[in-house]
Amino acid sequence: MIEDWYWDDESHAFARQVGTLLLEFLNYLEWTGLSEQTLRKHEQNCWLIGKFTCDYGSFKTYTPAIFAGGPLYLSEFRRKVSSSANAVNSYQATWRRLGRFLREQDYV
Repeated sequence: MIEDWYWDDESHAFARQVGTLLLEFLNYLEWTGLSEQTLRKHEQNCWLIGKFTCDYGSFKTYTPAIFAGGPLYLSEFRRKVSSSANAVNSYQATWRRLGRFLREQDYV
């Protein structure tokens, strides 16, 4: 999942932590009984969330709180992925679900 998210040892460690949280989130979503299609869309969006966080987040240390207050990286999403309303709405929906997950798990 994190293969394209890092460029050196330090960024690799950060990407592993980001990936671990996002995989935990995806496991949670699977447990909630979402359809396969919805899970696939969230998985694609999680990959983008992780990639954008690692590439554009400018974070020196990892904490789950870096995902609070999203959706983030909307301009990057529109520029690099899609500017269609459906795609942007889907990306934002994944961010909102991630925020709820973090609150429910007392990460933030």
